[in-house]
Amino acid sequence: MQIKTYPEFQSLEKEHKPLFDELFLKMPPVISEFTFTNLYSWRNIYKISVSNLDGFLLLLSEKNSKRSFFMPLGDGSVKNIIEKVLAVQNVIFVRLPETVAELFKNNNQFALELDRDNCDYLFKVEDLVLLKGKKYDGKRNLIKKFKSLYNYEYQKLDKTNIKQCLDFEERWCSVKDCDGVEGLNNERQAIREMADNCSDFGLIAGAIKVDGKICALTIAERLNKNTLVLHVLKADPNMIGLYQVMTNEFLTRQAAGFEYVNFEQDLGILGLRKAKLSYGPIEIINKYILRLR
Repeated sequence: MQIKTYPEFQSLEKEHKPLFDELFLKMPPVISEFTFTNLYSWRNIYKISVSNLDGFLLLLSEKNSKRSFFMPLGDGSVKNIIEKVLAVQNVIFVRLPETVAELFKNNNQFALELDRDNCDYLFKVEDLVLLKGKKYDGKRNLIKKFKSLYNYEYQKLDKTNIKQCLDFEERWCSVKDCDGVEGLNNERQAIREMADNCSDFGLIAGAIKVDGKICALTIAERLNKNTLVLHVLKADPNMIGLYQVMTNEFLTRQAAGFEYVNFEQDLGILGLRKAKLSYGPIEIINKYILRLR
């Protein structure tokens, strides 16, 4: 599908997926934003549009009328493309990985800022499957507690049954008041998109059922050759140990062939940051904001 030439932009469409897939194969991403699933599922929320500049794909977000670009995707000098855009537009580039940020360090023309709230958490799959050692005592105890209280069933989800997760999402949202919390309501929309496109996007999903009802859900996909990225991980907050069981069961049953798992960012939510740090990440994957001084 032909992409409009910069400075013209067009909305991100499902038909653009082969273009992105080809680029991600050539340049395997390390940050969680760079799967077509993420970009497409959040496209309406972040008002994402796309353009072609010298063979690179430019991704523009205009959420809340704030214009920001993601890292240009293409074969060649990313630095040159970013400089071309900044030469004519007073905008910012966001979610830049360390490799791109390095190109602009020690250059007084540009200001770089670590975006800690959007940094990803990377873990070894084996660590979270085996939960060996003292540091995982708490996780093992919570799993044991859940298993002592509930008889549960683990179910793999695919295009034939993934729509079941939407009923769970609505029940979860009624508890968490998604209608009154913009971020949670946005996530609800993104999950619907993922459910609608499960097969086309190659998603890996699983659920835990208690008494025949889904009470926990995970949706993930391949980020690169050896890394899985978790787009959705949620559970009934009233069931002690369920988050830990969902994480462990999913990775045990459906992460075969992956060495690492990316838990995405914490968005600056202190409880979420504490939970992700409690699993002992092997790396915090830094992302940066870039602007002209």
